[in-house]
Amino acid sequence: MEQPPHPIDASVNTILPVLKSFPANEVAIIGCHALNVSRRSCEYDLLIVNRDPIPEKFIKVGEVYARIIFRNERDVRQPDPQLALTLASAVPLRDPSLLLAGATSDCKRSFSVNCRKSMETLLAASLKSLARAEELLTEKETQEADLSLLSAARDFAYAELLTSGRVPAPSHVLGQIKALPKRRPSSFKQWADAFGLELASRVSCENRLEALSVIYDVLRTTALEKETAVRLGRYREIEAVQVMEMKVEELLGSMQSAECFSYLGQEVIESLMDLYLLHVSKLSKEKDYSRVIRELTVGGDRLISEEVVKSLGLVRAPEIIRSATSGLKSAVSSLAKRI
Repeated sequence: MEQPPHPIDASVNTILPVLKSFPANEVAIIGCHALNVSRRSCEYDLLIVNRDPIPEKFIKVGEVYARIIFRNERDVRQPDPQLALTLASAVPLRDPSLLLAGATSDCKRSFSVNCRKSMETLLAASLKSLARAEELLTEKETQEADLSLLSAARDFAYAELLTSGRVPAPSHVLGQIKALPKRRPSSFKQWADAFGLELASRVSCENRLEALSVIYDVLRTTALEKETAVRLGRYREIEAVQVMEMKVEELLGSMQSAECFSYLGQEVIESLMDLYLLHVSKLSKEKDYSRVIRELTVGGDRLISEEVVKSLGLVRAPEIIRSATSGLKSAVSSLAKRI
């Protein structure tokens, strides 16, 4: 599988402060700038090798943001499949120990294997979410079913991209899928229906962004233990919302409401699940992924309102969810037979 070319146009003014702040650490560009699919509003994703666990950080220089992700040496030397896919396209900026050069080279050689491993995991997760959606519909839990379908569609899209050696970039997924080779039957409609792209509009994107800002605010202001703070570090700084707002502004300004709605849909899944896992952990409850929205919106311990959930776009009717679930299940089965 071929990988996209590396970029060489990094913003020096944005990256230099990071290099100065961590003068002894290995640093590399990762994410959409390394994949050469970035837009003007995309932040620079920088991987820093650090001994101790540190939450993600953001910096802003002028109008450009950088998101700093920390990993220890062991993570880099023995990466899980997802990190390995990221490292395969990493662009080292400082690497005196040649740790990043070695890891990047190893991950390039194992790229196809890691694509397959990740695809298998994603397709299994997609099928599990589809089964949950069907069960929830029989229980008349429409919003929970909608969320499960959304999650299944995201996992399927990522798996579909990996079949062609394309590492998913969340704010570019729609464009990446459209650019896939046309040599095989397309599953675009099944994915688009499952992801609810028929709801995409400027208003729906603005509503989804506003609701996500509320969820980010709850995650940012909730007291966290050290280990949880590292895992949920991306929510702890206001810049995380500002980066999301910049992407939405550019996408809507260029009439790409469907891409914008798709990007924000991925943010809906991740932020809702992070908020749910934090909530049940604090209450010492067992995880039940069929009751995510109920747990967050009902009772004295609720964290968000029903209006926030509706603004997220989880408003599809049962018959639409049922039809989209059936279509996506066929697409998942078809893709699974090709790997």
